[in-house]
Amino acid sequence: MYACDYLEKGVLNTLLGVTFPAPSKCYLALYLSDPGESGTAGTEVSYPGYQRMEVQFSPPADASGGLGIQNLTDITFPTPAAAVGTVTYIGVLDSPAGGNMLARNELVEPLSIGAEEPPVLLAGDVLLYLTGDLSRAWMTRTLNLFRGQSLQGIAPHYALWNGSPEAAGSELSGDNYQRVALTFGAPAEQTSGQIIARNSTAAAFPRPSTAWGTWTYSALYSAETS
Repeated sequence: MYACDYLEKGVLNTLLGVTFPAPSKCYLALYLSDPGESGTAGTEVSYPGYQRMEVQFSPPADASGGLGIQNLTDITFPTPAAAVGTVTYIGVLDSPAGGNMLARNELVEPLSIGAEEPPVLLAGDVLLYLTGDLSRAWMTRTLNLFRGQSLQGIAPHYALWNGSPEAAGSELSGDNYQRVALTFGAPAEQTSGQIIARNSTAAAFPRPSTAWGTWTYSALYSAETS
């Protein structure tokens, strides 16, 4: 599934020290068309008895080269009395009505809903995973938003490493070395649709009085030490 604007901005705002409160519950909704990155476009399914269904996610685990979570049980929607149409997208929201969309995705196979045919997604069908240059610790915390655990705001610090911090690298050290605090501007949407937060002031390390080692990786930490 793909993160929606609300989730992206909420996660990036933690770099400004703002805690992203986790929803008390997550709900799965069915869409006849793409709800978009805002989560407010598209057409949600509607028929007598239809309602978004609560979804409970597994603990984060290895998935698709990163970390992921998936629905623990089958999700069965109420049975429609008449044909509804073809579901092409699903969304995960923080409310049974209205609210904010956290993530969305197009179905691998469109789901045609006929009369007296309750829509069903089997356990494991709803998979959210994170990959890329996020640490396992940060991926875990982000995915746990879907499991009721808020993402705390941090005081970001920039660190220099020789080798990957996730693969036996080592942080540089020596006289005068210390991580540098960063100040970020508000997240902003780009023409590409991505939402980006950039440091709003320059970050300058102290001048080394002894060799610190070779800088090959950068890392963002939640504190000056540890």
